[in-house]
Amino acid sequence: MFARVRIAQAITRNSRRTLTVLALAGAALGLTLTGSAVAGGHVAVPAPPASPTSASQIQNIDQVKTAIKGYYGDTTTAQVDPVDNSIDGGDKALHTFSSTSAYVKEMAGIEAHAQAYLEDPYRGHHHHHHAHGQKAVLFDVDDTTLNTYSYEIYSNFVYNPTTNAAFVNAGVFPAVPGMPALVSWAQDHGYTVFFLTGRPESQRAGTQANLQSVGYPAVPNAQLYLKDLSAPWLSSCATSTPVCTTVQYKSLTRQHIESMGYDIVANFGDQYSDLTGGFADKTFKVPNPMYFLP
Repeated sequence: MFARVRIAQAITRNSRRTLTVLALAGAALGLTLTGSAVAGGHVAVPAPPASPTSASQIQNIDQVKTAIKGYYGDTTTAQVDPVDNSIDGGDKALHTFSSTSAYVKEMAGIEAHAQAYLEDPYRGHHHHHHAHGQKAVLFDVDDTTLNTYSYEIYSNFVYNPTTNAAFVNAGVFPAVPGMPALVSWAQDHGYTVFFLTGRPESQRAGTQANLQSVGYPAVPNAQLYLKDLSAPWLSSCATSTPVCTTVQYKSLTRQHIESMGYDIVANFGDQYSDLTGGFADKTFKVPNPMYFLP
């Protein structure tokens, strides 16, 4: 029912995104994960091997980029990039997704499924060890609540911390379609809404302003977690090697949230590393064919 086709291409990025898997997600109506298991008929083309022995084992990167643009319904806007011209040499028109794209249709299916679950989360087999705590939902930021397609096209899918920070701090990212309504619905129905992102603390103000400017309810500091390895609940991963993987950072932060008396009824993320590691009753995978964060 939730069939999805993926074409994957791995390329190298900087230390933040050491591996990029460019994937085309089909126009299916949804994909839901519970733990690390995939629900429904998920059809995927596996990523190429780390050390290919033949070019035929690797999808053509230009064709994958074209497919990604088709999936999002690539649309040029009148808005220009926020990067200083002394850095990138001049203004570039930003791109966005089309309101009639396969991406928007897929998101609508996922959100409808999520809302139906949140209406009665404890029925059936969804009971959790914190089921009597204050019910909460948790959302990632990049490509879960804010769509970064504009940056990926601007950068030709190559991450640069300086230009990316300019986009983040300028708050230019549109909302992931349908997500502001889902977040508002959850808040109106008694859920405490948390956001958990790998962005650094230096980007807190830009993140909060961007979320609010595209229709999300105001986000209190206590409900927005950015990556700060000085936080006491991250002490175990701050000294690990490699230092604090995405899975460690996110699962330890979810554990911290639940230790305060919350039950994370649903956890939403665009990366599998947003969703693994426990401390959530149910996980919802949001489509993101543009990059992969292990």
